[in-house]
Amino acid sequence: MKRTLLAIAVVASLGYVSFPVVANPPSSPTSIPTTTWNGVELPDWNNISFNSLPAIGESGSFPSTSEINQQAGYDLSRTWQAGQKPSEFLKLGDFETSFKLQNFSLEQIADLVGNDLNNLSLKDFGVMLDQSLQGLVDAIPELKDKAIASIAPVQDLLTTNIGATFDPNETIGEFLNKSPNLGELKLSSIDLSQYGLDTIPRLESTPIGAFENWQNSFIEKIPGLSNVSFSQFPGGVSATGTDVGTADLILKPVEQKRGRTISGSNVEGFTVPCQTNCAHIELAGSEKLKGRQWISGKYQEVKGGFGVLGSVNGGKEPTGIHPFGEAFKLVAWEVNENESAISTALFFRICKRGVPDLGCTPYFIGGVPWMNFSEKAPIFLGKVDELPTTSNPTNSSQRQTDTPPSNYPTSSHSNPFSSGGFLSNPGNCPASSNEVSLEALFSSLSAIEGNYNSIGAWTCDGVGNCGRGLGSGQFMSYRSDVRSLISGKPGGTNFLSKLDNEKTVTGEELLLFFTPQEQQSLFNHDMTNLISIASRQIDPTTQFSFEGDRLIERIAQMHFAGVGIPVDSTATDVHGNLSVKDYGQKAANFYQGSLTSLGCP
Repeated sequence: MKRTLLAIAVVASLGYVSFPVVANPPSSPTSIPTTTWNGVELPDWNNISFNSLPAIGESGSFPSTSEINQQAGYDLSRTWQAGQKPSEFLKLGDFETSFKLQNFSLEQIADLVGNDLNNLSLKDFGVMLDQSLQGLVDAIPELKDKAIASIAPVQDLLTTNIGATFDPNETIGEFLNKSPNLGELKLSSIDLSQYGLDTIPRLESTPIGAFENWQNSFIEKIPGLSNVSFSQFPGGVSATGTDVGTADLILKPVEQKRGRTISGSNVEGFTVPCQTNCAHIELAGSEKLKGRQWISGKYQEVKGGFGVLGSVNGGKEPTGIHPFGEAFKLVAWEVNENESAISTALFFRICKRGVPDLGCTPYFIGGVPWMNFSEKAPIFLGKVDELPTTSNPTNSSQRQTDTPPSNYPTSSHSNPFSSGGFLSNPGNCPASSNEVSLEALFSSLSAIEGNYNSIGAWTCDGVGNCGRGLGSGQFMSYRSDVRSLISGKPGGTNFLSKLDNEKTVTGEELLLFFTPQEQQSLFNHDMTNLISIASRQIDPTTQFSFEGDRLIERIAQMHFAGVGIPVDSTATDVHGNLSVKDYGQKAANFYQGSLTSLGCP
């Protein structure tokens, strides 16, 4: 749970590349398969695959750090070259919560694209290069009952690494029980090209996500996956809404001060104004769309990303929209004055979700050329946000609220779920408005708070406790549970001393002494408590228990300012930028976006 006095100074510990602002804009694609819906041209996802996507227009790289790689379990660094297909530089883990490619098995992919698995070796299946012996058995439990001699690659793995010191007639499970340390032997230490896929029973029918470090495999390294159409992905690709506008005018970068926009990011929202170099599409259509602007991301950057990876590329991405979900971002790009047209491009991100959840980078990998739009052409926009009636600042600076009263009335209309039944498992889709997804809640609050490596400024609460906010939840360093976690590690006491004496500490140090897993666990504990409290309180706007968006708003308000803060309080942060009410509304908006990214209806 949060506290009443809050401050933060984001410390970036990741290397990053600069977003290419002008050079080498995406060229016009020769053809993107399309279909028509109510007179509007849409991408035909039945005929679009990773292999059919145009090549990327810019080279770039993301150099990860050893600390982050240690948390992830593999190297998160990425490099891409202009002219490469997206399948060559995007990995399975980048789409864990969107396309959900890990739910495929090799057999399922082969059935979809007509692959002959008999002609493939273990080396052709990219995840095998990351498998340890124990990881392989964990993915295919039946292997533990197989004799070592019956699984050729396992027998050769052991022979290569430890010689003839084992009984080949012993089962793999018996061997690992006696020598668990040898479970760390990597299959990559033998020549996997010598073994067919069928040398490991049930390999072809096992979901990719069951394998160790499956997230690290490039899409092109999964046989046939690059040829599967987007519409056949387990997570699918679908429209986020049905808003359609007309490209009334297409205007050059000389345009300035455009505030009625439909573009932005998941972090800042999708009504981010533009001050200078505001090349854009001016829209016609419904009252909601008339006169609004889709700003070119070639000239405007916005805040993006979340979690540890959120600081990559300076935390910036091109402004744009998400008409087809969170797998990629659609960006208006280059104005063609001669043809009164504008090109668009797709931008992608790097993600490491699951355990540990390191979040996602901004959408900065691009652009991949997409569809062009001419003046007077209809454009499918997905879900367009209404313009805000009041200005809600979007910076992530922390805040100080007035000290709230210590009590708050609870509901006399007892919620049948208030005993805890309202709480869904992290990552599950809520079954009703009384349920809360911890994973979606974590993503929404992290989008406001900062990353796992965020370190707040020195501050004190109203009763004399002083310290610094730490990590994605800005857990105060004076909390006894936080201090216990940190002090229990070698060097942790010294790290706390530096915090207590207002000395400089780095985000990398924080990740070592207060790991993402620990932050996630503490967050889940805090939120479970806040959800229980909020569900028993009365919403003064309805006189019934909080539910739906209002439940999320109230949880966020208490996280922001303490359990005693009045509902919809106008108390603001120390900078006067964000009120308790504003914080709750922003969190609820992000929560709905997080549910969408998880594939929830």
